[in-house]
Amino acid sequence: MTDTVGSSSERLLTFGPFRLMPDRKLLLAGEAPVRLGGKALDILILLADRAGEVVAKDDLVASVWPDSLVDDANLRVHVAALRKALGEGRDGARYITNVPGRGYCFVAPVVQVETAVMPPPQTSPGPGAGGHTPPVRLTRVLGRESLIQTLSQQLPARRFVTLVGPGGIGKTTVALALAEAIGARYADGVRFVDFAPVTDAALGDATLAASVLAGALGVAVESIADLGGILQDRKMLLILDNCEHVVGTAAVLAEAVLRGAPGVHILATSREPLLAEGEWVQRLASLETPPVTAAVDAAQALTYSAVALFVERAAASDGTFTFGDAEVPLVIEICRGLDGIPLAIELAAARLDLFGLRGLAERLHDRFALLVRGRRTALPRHQTLRATLDWSYELLPPVERSVLHRLAVFAGGFSMESAVIVAGDALSTRTDILVALSNLVAKSLLVADVGGNGPQYRLLEMTRAYAMEKLSSSGELPRVLRRHAECHRDLLVRAEQEWDQRPTAEWLDVYGRQIDNLRAALIWAFGPEGDTCLGIALTAAAVPLWMQLSLMNECREAVRRALEMVPPPPADAPPGPEAEAAMRLLSALGLSLIYTKGPAPEIRAALGQALTLARRLDAVDYQLRVLWGLYVETFNEGHYAQALEISDRFRAVAVRSADPVDLMAADRMRGFALHLIGDHAAGRRYIEDGLRRYVRPAHRGHLVRYQYDQRVAACVPLSVILWIQGYPDKAAAMVAMAVEEAQRIDHALTLGYVLSTAACQVSFLVGDLAAVERHVSLLQDQSTRHGLGPWAVLARYFRHRLQVVRGDTASGLAGMGAALAELEALNFRLRLIGYQGEWAEALGQAGLGRQGLVAVDRALDRSETQGIRWVMPELLRIKGELLLREDGPDGPQAAAHAAEAHFQDALSWAQRQGSLSWELRAALSLGRLWRGQGRPADAHALLTEVQGRFTEGFQTADLIAARDLVASLSQDMVGQDMACPGAGGASDGAAPARPAPCVLPADVHPSGLSDPWDGEVVPFPGIAC
Repeated sequence: MTDTVGSSSERLLTFGPFRLMPDRKLLLAGEAPVRLGGKALDILILLADRAGEVVAKDDLVASVWPDSLVDDANLRVHVAALRKALGEGRDGARYITNVPGRGYCFVAPVVQVETAVMPPPQTSPGPGAGGHTPPVRLTRVLGRESLIQTLSQQLPARRFVTLVGPGGIGKTTVALALAEAIGARYADGVRFVDFAPVTDAALGDATLAASVLAGALGVAVESIADLGGILQDRKMLLILDNCEHVVGTAAVLAEAVLRGAPGVHILATSREPLLAEGEWVQRLASLETPPVTAAVDAAQALTYSAVALFVERAAASDGTFTFGDAEVPLVIEICRGLDGIPLAIELAAARLDLFGLRGLAERLHDRFALLVRGRRTALPRHQTLRATLDWSYELLPPVERSVLHRLAVFAGGFSMESAVIVAGDALSTRTDILVALSNLVAKSLLVADVGGNGPQYRLLEMTRAYAMEKLSSSGELPRVLRRHAECHRDLLVRAEQEWDQRPTAEWLDVYGRQIDNLRAALIWAFGPEGDTCLGIALTAAAVPLWMQLSLMNECREAVRRALEMVPPPPADAPPGPEAEAAMRLLSALGLSLIYTKGPAPEIRAALGQALTLARRLDAVDYQLRVLWGLYVETFNEGHYAQALEISDRFRAVAVRSADPVDLMAADRMRGFALHLIGDHAAGRRYIEDGLRRYVRPAHRGHLVRYQYDQRVAACVPLSVILWIQGYPDKAAAMVAMAVEEAQRIDHALTLGYVLSTAACQVSFLVGDLAAVERHVSLLQDQSTRHGLGPWAVLARYFRHRLQVVRGDTASGLAGMGAALAELEALNFRLRLIGYQGEWAEALGQAGLGRQGLVAVDRALDRSETQGIRWVMPELLRIKGELLLREDGPDGPQAAAHAAEAHFQDALSWAQRQGSLSWELRAALSLGRLWRGQGRPADAHALLTEVQGRFTEGFQTADLIAARDLVASLSQDMVGQDMACPGAGGASDGAAPARPAPCVLPADVHPSGLSDPWDGEVVPFPGIAC
């Protein structure tokens, strides 16, 4: 029973070092929250509330799972996790006991306190918080304190240390403890890379090896050689765990990082040294046991780390275990017999409740005598550990043995359902498998994570290697490997179907963690003992997972391999599964190439073949995907007239689709192309028509089809059009809204698209350098993290342009030129002539006018020959400015005359296009020229007329410049009876026709702020700007 002290507004249950707040579902150890799954916490609350009572299993199940049918095995898994989190057995602590045949009882004294409601303690993420931070240790480290202290001083000086020792010696434990001790010293934190899930064959491929490491670092690279450059400015501790089966590749990875990234330190764990340049080897010894000749009592024995570990784990395994002087000899014998290897000690202690202390000692002695043939000391330590595993394995009943060795085919975590499929057979029922899983968890042969969306399991790597040997010798390996591949093929087919229904975070939690199993299954399927047809089907099913995880490089290479095995069927082949698989693979190849390599003939070839197959199969969804890909490819190459034609073909298919997003996509595609051709009004009309008919989809399948959220993507061209037509505030508000929404839905390609194609550019156009900095930094992070090649180049271009604007001219100009050359090499020409114009102007401002003229003439030539007119007024204005800076052979007067002609042409083009912002820039250039020629009145009249047609944006860069120039012109016009109009005053002359009021989403306020886009239907009826 619980004792009650005091009274207030919130219950608090205290026991041992813990405080439990039932109302908040919060458990604290001291002041730190304890990480527990929801079900385990519910069990703890119920047991602690009824401390001292036996709570029946049925009562627990009914309370914790009121609406579900749950096996006892599930309850046991959660209780085991709860005991582990509480540290049951540590320093003799006891909390939960099992009363056979009845239920569970909370045996620790509990005090109930009524206390004032206080906010829970705030926890800050540790160094490197993210997807690949080191795992959290739930048990304390014993016997390694001095070593950890020494390494914490040595590692920063030595930079590269490898912890070497036999399996189970505690290398990972020491690495994690060291990371906790010194992680705060690294500005970019700690990253943990576990090579255990990846097979030798996988890491024999240098591209995939780099992908595995880069994924943990949150970046994407093409090869090992790129890692040093990616990490060159990082201050980070990198842990490479379980390297023994990939020592060669790990050595190359480590050397590449060390050479290119002086601020990165490496801590590796392996059963053998990596033999890499710069490596310092630290061998881990066994835990200490008392000398053979020593006579010690219980207190003295506990000062030896091997004994302390056994006693702690034994108490956790068997709540009745006590350690006194009588137990000392047997415990020392067991620890010595296990050579002080921590994992072996833990496995032995876990069997204490079955055999008792004397039975453990006898069995270990017999087993070692049998394995070593009387010469135990002659064997390597890994053979000693094998003996422990042999003993543990043979203690298992037949069903548990079969389940354990069949589970060895999983390269990473796996669900209960996957375990049932892969480990089951005709003689075992589902219940048999579930009971076996529960027992393997209890016996420390299987690790369970009961948080998240259902339990997830994994084998320790040593146990997995041992079980794999047993599986190989059983003759079942080929059959189980096939079943594993089939299981994941079916799992990923279901993943694609559920993408339309499940929230993204939940979908990723369930399916995203299967990436290691997918890799292993593909290696088997395409290997000598595999099944190519199954590998092709598995590759096709995996495409949505790769795209959602933004593993575009990995997707591209996997699809290429599948297509090499079975080339696409001929054009006249009948429809069938082969044609469907080829269609899926070819479309995935084309789309992945677009985002990783940029425009290339291979893309058109792949997408062309995919379109032929999609038409033959009458697959509307894939026709739309492929036409979209062809549109993007054509668009990125700068062929906008051809893109218009593809958009018409897309619309003809979209009308057959039941998804309204498809017609909206057709409107956006056509509108974007029209805008770049120079018809901004028609382009805006199409895009806004699409937004008006937008209906929030019931699912997000269009992200798989089009790679972007279509509603967010519509804001990309529309925001630039709005700025061009004279709505700079609305343009800035729209890109801010689009970036926020892309971040909210957590979709990398959508966010990268908004940043690269609109947000950075619009921020420059309005002169908001703080927004430029934010958006460029975010684009650099996204493009590097996900391997989005062309966008990474654009990020560098924008970064260097920002340098120029801030005064770092030499470095910025060189960087801008290099980035533009790289875009040309990639054949990526979306908005390229606009960037070339900006570079030309920057060259002129730096005194390199002749080079600037060459650059702008090239852009103008491309504009004329390819019909790209969206930026024509600005290019003409920039050429006029360059002509003024370079007097030319005919002197300054001729140069001024030529410049004026270009400014006038720019004004004419802008007025015909309805491009008010381009018109203002042309008017500013012409007004400055006229002022210098002594024509302030003409300049004043021109500027006030153009300026007067703006209704917003008066704090943006161009309008501020116009206001300042008008004020200066007014001062020049001394003696003239003219008042200087306000920033938004009426014009004196006749104004060209005003573009129609812009249409923004209904939830965008005139202030530029927006409410969340969370309505069922968002019709975009329009708000006049």
